[in-house]
Amino acid sequence: MKLGIIGTGLMGSNLARCLASKGFKLVLYNRTRVKAEELAREINASIVDSPLKLVEEVDVAIVFVSGDDALLDIVFGGDGVLYGRDYILLNASTTTPMTSLRVYELLRDKGIGYVEAPVYGSTSEARECKLLSIIACKQDLRDKVEELARNYSVETIYVGEVPKASVLKLSLNNIGLALPPLIAESLMLLKAWRVDLELFKKVSSKLWFGEVIKRYWARIFEEKPPRFKTWMAGKDYLYIANSLKYKKLPSHLSETLSSMYMEAAQHGLMDKDYPLMVKYYLDLVRGKDK
Repeated sequence: MKLGIIGTGLMGSNLARCLASKGFKLVLYNRTRVKAEELAREINASIVDSPLKLVEEVDVAIVFVSGDDALLDIVFGGDGVLYGRDYILLNASTTTPMTSLRVYELLRDKGIGYVEAPVYGSTSEARECKLLSIIACKQDLRDKVEELARNYSVETIYVGEVPKASVLKLSLNNIGLALPPLIAESLMLLKAWRVDLELFKKVSSKLWFGEVIKRYWARIFEEKPPRFKTWMAGKDYLYIANSLKYKKLPSHLSETLSSMYMEAAQHGLMDKDYPLMVKYYLDLVRGKDK
């Protein structure tokens, strides 16, 4: 089976390293070609100049892009995958169910297989082939897709047809990304009223959520390579809000969390690890103390 990777950012590049280590021959496409060239040399992969050229050479194209707009561009652009044939498009990106369903229906009408396969895990898990894959597709593609996903996953979970995987991924992110904004407001409250943050850490350690606070604490105060970027957390909450609004449901919390992340992103934390957003809000308190 010949594979293609569309999008060689943090996740796509490390997935490529994983698959190359398993002996797969890979074809790479990235909107900015130079970003894929060093990776191609490292793993002995080939590079093409358009998504269409990639799907003409592979059996399965795995997409790891930033979201809805990027997915629509690689599908419907002038050299988009919509104009290919005889391949499967495996979307590992986090997208809205509305966009994923639209892509699925249009590719289906062209006789092209479409699979949602968002993942849990970050760059290290991708490189080490230890992701968790959530899969949604037609039953006739399930066996082939799960067999492929097992090459880079510790577990694959089939959840039904499109767009169930994209909905499930957003619903899980809604919980998993909520802690830093909650911690940010708690620490702002403490700093504003001159309460030692270590007291918060000490008392919280005695409570059921203490382990969660402990897990984030070092990532808040020590800058490390990003596992997930601040702006992408804001984007995911925007997707959650839009997906709820599409069904005419309220989205109060997701809109607020999106704005908190995006505000931090616009003040120097755009591509930083998302828990660092807490430092931005703490700096607001320090600014008022001056």
